[in-house]
Amino acid sequence: MRKQIILILLLSFCAAAYAAAPQPAAARAAFAQGRKATDVTDKLKYFDKAILLNPSYAAAYQNRGDVYKDQGKLANALSDYTQAIKYAPKDAFKYYSRALAYSSQRRYASAVDDLTSAIGLQKNFPDFYLERGRAYLALEKFDLAVKDLEKYSSSKKNKDSSFDLDLGRAYLGIYNSDKADKEFDRFIASAPQSPDGYFYKGRILYDGGSYDGAISFFSKAINRDASYAPAYRVRAASFKEIQDYPSAIADYTKLIELTPDFTFYNRRGLVYDEMEDYISAAQDFEKSIELNPKWAVAYNNLGYANLKLKNWDAAKSNLEAAIKLSPDMALPYINLAGYYWMYKKDKKNALNNLDLALKRSYKDIDGLYEDGKKGWMFKNFNTTPQFRALIYK
Repeated sequence: MRKQIILILLLSFCAAAYAAAPQPAAARAAFAQGRKATDVTDKLKYFDKAILLNPSYAAAYQNRGDVYKDQGKLANALSDYTQAIKYAPKDAFKYYSRALAYSSQRRYASAVDDLTSAIGLQKNFPDFYLERGRAYLALEKFDLAVKDLEKYSSSKKNKDSSFDLDLGRAYLGIYNSDKADKEFDRFIASAPQSPDGYFYKGRILYDGGSYDGAISFFSKAINRDASYAPAYRVRAASFKEIQDYPSAIADYTKLIELTPDFTFYNRRGLVYDEMEDYISAAQDFEKSIELNPKWAVAYNNLGYANLKLKNWDAAKSNLEAAIKLSPDMALPYINLAGYYWMYKKDKKNALNNLDLALKRSYKDIDGLYEDGKKGWMFKNFNTTPQFRALIYK
């Protein structure tokens, strides 16, 4: 009797275990329906069912992750790709899919890790190198980007035009201007209406000091896209270099219309400073501070403009704010030294601040004697024995 009871219990346990166990055939059928479905809701419903029937179904997680990624639900996609990797850790393409999702989130270091894992499992798939090269490019690891992109190029005959642009940018990052220029020419030949190739050819010329040529290419980029902010930014800097200040002002003004960033107000303020329009310069520096109240550079520049305007109290307040925010920056101490000499004729505090600037590696010593630079602040002081002794100490 006891044996019969034990046997009945054992059979009941086995039946329950069988009912609870995964049913691979049913899971596969649901997965196949999900693959065939055209409606996103149906796809998710069938993949959900496949995973419910077989919680270790790596392909179902993978495909559901793809649907989530297409929907822009990257957190859900990453969760599913991670589960797919858990149940199929030797499948290189699972790491590849997760890497693409990481790149979409701009988590490029994580993308590099997954692509490296994918390459470790399957070395001969070109797209792994392409995407890792692009991730390295985003991380500004240009030498590694060049290595991966060249490997992709050598193994892939048909490449889209954006590849030429990526490889050119990588060459530019390692200062190989000749190779970069050739890649940008290829990109322009295949995508002549894109502003990107013209912009980067302009960057090569700008970096080489050929500002007129750079301006020509930046103008071509802008002609193809009137809202292409990078071209306005570097064209404005080029105009400033050739002292075409009204054109620089116009470009910075357009740039501010497109992207009202605190750095652009500061840059336009510096052009006004060159034009000796210190009222306009001060207004731009004030706007820069309004947008970013913790940026010491703008406080220093505003302080300098106020020195020029002889707004002494405001200048001192600005420069002290800059020092408080960035005590290791040399320029505010130089300008504060100028304040103490010009306004107060206070040699002690002027020398003290000058000393603090020199201890912070202030480089332009000659400029302290030139009226066109910082020398105007120290006129009749920079010829004194105390001043010269501090400089040559």
